[in-house]
Amino acid sequence: MTNPFFRPDPNPQAVWTYAGFWMRVVAYLIDSIVLWAVLALLGLVLVPPSLSVSIFDPQSTGGSGGDYRISYIHPVDYTPADYTIISTIPHLHWNGNGLFEILSLLLPAAYYILCEASRAQATPGKLLCGMRVTDLYGNRITVARAMGRYFGKYLSAFILGIGFLMVMWTQRKQGLHDILAGTCVIRRQSRALAPQPPQWG
Repeated sequence: MTNPFFRPDPNPQAVWTYAGFWMRVVAYLIDSIVLWAVLALLGLVLVPPSLSVSIFDPQSTGGSGGDYRISYIHPVDYTPADYTIISTIPHLHWNGNGLFEILSLLLPAAYYILCEASRAQATPGKLLCGMRVTDLYGNRITVARAMGRYFGKYLSAFILGIGFLMVMWTQRKQGLHDILAGTCVIRRQSRALAPQPPQWG
């Protein structure tokens, strides 16, 4: 017989905890896909694909073999343009179109800074994972603090990625960029139900 006065809450209250390393990796991958899709679309608009093919003509050398050389270029084969952005860490690879290269640097920065300083306090990837970026007291961060956090990621990456791995062992699960900017990443989780009391009788 169970305790008749025990009524477990069917909707346990959610609590906020510090977000762990692997959940943050999942959010990063989601944000990478979003940014890659936007930049790929911009690339198609701003850097049209080139069309070229090399045609070779055999030239007799007096022997049994042949010597091949390029005769002319004819726009037949489809060769896609070399789009540069594969991740959310910007890198410059000049394609001859300055506007696309500038956007490929500015868009990821604006994406992270504006999203994390917004009322949502998170990028789409973090929102899907139930996470927010806050200051050390759980408050919404300013644009300046979000900028410090974003550009601090370059230092985290520069030291062989150790700045990101610090999430695994720091007390508040902060990366180096979080420590420098005075930020935390928290995650909403459901509180576990209280265990059933022992049966009577």
